[in-house]
Amino acid sequence: MTNIRKIHIETPIGHSIAINQFIVKNTNNIAVICSATGVLQGYYAKFASYLNKNGFTVYTFDYSGIGLSKKESLKTFDSTLSNWAVNDMESVFKYVKKQHPTQNIHCICHSIGGQLLGLAPSNKIFKNIILVTVQNINHSMWKGFGKIQMFVNYHLLIPIITTLFGYLPSKKFMKMENLPKSMALEFASWGRKKNHVFHYKKKEELFHHQIKGNITSYSTENDNFAPEKAVDWMTQKYVNANRTRKHLVAKEYHVKNIGHFGFFKSKYENSIWQEFLSDLNT
Repeated sequence: MTNIRKIHIETPIGHSIAINQFIVKNTNNIAVICSATGVLQGYYAKFASYLNKNGFTVYTFDYSGIGLSKKESLKTFDSTLSNWAVNDMESVFKYVKKQHPTQNIHCICHSIGGQLLGLAPSNKIFKNIILVTVQNINHSMWKGFGKIQMFVNYHLLIPIITTLFGYLPSKKFMKMENLPKSMALEFASWGRKKNHVFHYKKKEELFHHQIKGNITSYSTENDNFAPEKAVDWMTQKYVNANRTRKHLVAKEYHVKNIGHFGFFKSKYENSIWQEFLSDLNT
């Protein structure tokens, strides 16, 4: 049975971040999983347990305002997307490094997790990084109806709905967790610019260049949230890393579609998860 320790850490701006630690004693390998937008850390529990059984102590966490890190109604609590990186994620990275000063620390980032990774000053602690469907969300990366849909999402739907409710009620529309107001509005603003977050951040606020270890970046066909082109774009921003790109074709895994969220489903324990494990053991 997996040994899970529940932790809460306080951040510099007063947010309490909930962490689950999947413990292996006397291991030299540590992994941090950074969630996708509006996805609870519990979604990655089976994958974390898989890594745990293969000798990794694993940390998962919820961003502020989400899941176990949600302490009050989003009508009264707010946080920005940038805070998720430089406050929440950064605090988790520092905590993990303090607990494991000499071990190899790795990172698995899903979607927004990999977009935020480049904003966290402590991202240089990682030996191996896996980016799973990490993308530029601007509509120019899509084709056909998807391009129109993304344009409408970021220019109209998200700003209007978020302003109307005082937060983004994602559960009503996408079955994802509701999102803090300023986080959702900043997310939409990144989506409106071809240069994504790089349009808004100063050079000294960007830390993509610090990562010099191995990055393996995954995409898959028919991913409505992360086209191959969009994943290519974001992967290239980690300019000093040893980058490997893998684009998965569903039929090679004997399924009709993997999808944006499929990578972490337990049916891939003997296929995709083994690839992930190999990437982390490089």
